[in-house]
Amino acid sequence: MNIILYGPPGSGKTTVGHTLAAQLGRTFIDADVLIAERAGRTIPQIFAEAGEAEFRRMESEVCAELGAQNNLVIAPGGGALLSEANRRKLEKSGVVFCLRADAETLLARLSAAGDRPLLAGPNPAEKLNALLAARRTLYDSFPEQVSTVDQSPAQVSVVILERLQPHEIPLRAPGLQHDILLGYGLLERLPEILRERELTGPTLLVTDENIFRTLDAGRQKTFAHRLPSVVLPAGEQHKNLATLERLYTEFLKHGLDRNSIVIALGGGVLGDMVGFAAATFMRGVRWVNVPTTLLSMVDASLGGKTGVDLPQGKNLVGAFHPPALVISDPLVLNTLPTAERAAGMAEVIKHTLIDDAEQFAELETASAFGSAAQLARNLSVKVRVVQEDPFEKGRRATLNLGHTIGHGVEAASGYQLRHGEAIAIGLHAELLIANNLKWTPPEITERVLAVLRRFGLPTHCPGLEVAHIRQLMSADKKKSGGQLKFALPRGVGDVVWGVTVPEDMIMEALWAVTGGG
Repeated sequence: MNIILYGPPGSGKTTVGHTLAAQLGRTFIDADVLIAERAGRTIPQIFAEAGEAEFRRMESEVCAELGAQNNLVIAPGGGALLSEANRRKLEKSGVVFCLRADAETLLARLSAAGDRPLLAGPNPAEKLNALLAARRTLYDSFPEQVSTVDQSPAQVSVVILERLQPHEIPLRAPGLQHDILLGYGLLERLPEILRERELTGPTLLVTDENIFRTLDAGRQKTFAHRLPSVVLPAGEQHKNLATLERLYTEFLKHGLDRNSIVIALGGGVLGDMVGFAAATFMRGVRWVNVPTTLLSMVDASLGGKTGVDLPQGKNLVGAFHPPALVISDPLVLNTLPTAERAAGMAEVIKHTLIDDAEQFAELETASAFGSAAQLARNLSVKVRVVQEDPFEKGRRATLNLGHTIGHGVEAASGYQLRHGEAIAIGLHAELLIANNLKWTPPEITERVLAVLRRFGLPTHCPGLEVAHIRQLMSADKKKSGGQLKFALPRGVGDVVWGVTVPEDMIMEALWAVTGGG
């Protein structure tokens, strides 16, 4: 795993990079210095003689080269990651820390430097402010933000080193005795972690075609070549009894027994299936969940629920069978398509509504989400709820917020809507019900809708039929005595469960989110 230090000119990328690399025993590469050495000219000379376009071409070559290496500390040039291609190459190789400082501090640091071509000439303060304004959206888009104001390079390095430490979150409840490891670069260390945890024995890795295709070559080699593996077709439509039977066949083919370990490397769909196969094969074998989507990291990988779908509804066949260990690596999120990452935010937002009003307030102004600390905090909401109610006899039902209607919407779309997209729409509908019950003031609903939209989630599903959604909701597991039971918010950080809602209110909410389809 590489460590990439990015930020505006004068933020301290080079000085911090040298210090951090020395502390870690790594090589530090300043991309601009490397370009200048290869060109035999200074950066200002390259700009003056060859032009910015030629410099950016050279910069892209260096980013590709560095992104293919490992265990480096890298400082790209200030404009390097304006290129989405450069950003992908470097983010795929490691974690980006964006170093920040105010314009006054930056200008003071740059005043003695003569190698900043974009700030050369008169009015450097005006040019710097224009540059910061033009790049603010880019800088804000990195989840890991580190202030260097009034901090020495050594102090900034300490902050970064602390953030590189993995989080270990214990989940302890009747039937749930495992840990969640969350940290940068853990995926590369998977075999080592299994040995450290004494999770040994015949091992089989199960992943899906999307994950297998998007993991970089080094990680594919780690898993596909060092561990026996099975690659399943991707998608909710394959979360069924036929795929389950194939898993049993593969388990037998690879000689698994009661002492074996099955590793699920994928999103929530794959984790549910592999976990259920592990629960029922030879009356239960151990499994390790390695979630690769935002949704599965904060939600689906936790709590021990496993299962497959039937044509009549989701997760109608299942069991509680917690993994022996959960290993989450936020770097994997950089491989996700934008829409897939956005879909995961539905569960993140749901958790804040259940029990973290402070993080919800942060999301109202945030431009990015996905740092290890943010993920650990968010998934801890579910951990607390599950520990209090491991078998869903009470408060754990709050985790169904948005799901009673959301599952109906998802099924009615023929699973064309992603799970998180459907949950966002379901959350909107259930907020409208809470409004009609006079539990939630309309301004809370507007705040939640604004956050959903901020992170690219839909709040309506025009074209879906209300009657069809309602019919599919009746097949949902979230009912008691033949009646649907809802989890509904009374405010941010306050959700009640087990609520029976009048039929006319359900239909009114469905009409509102479908546009009367």
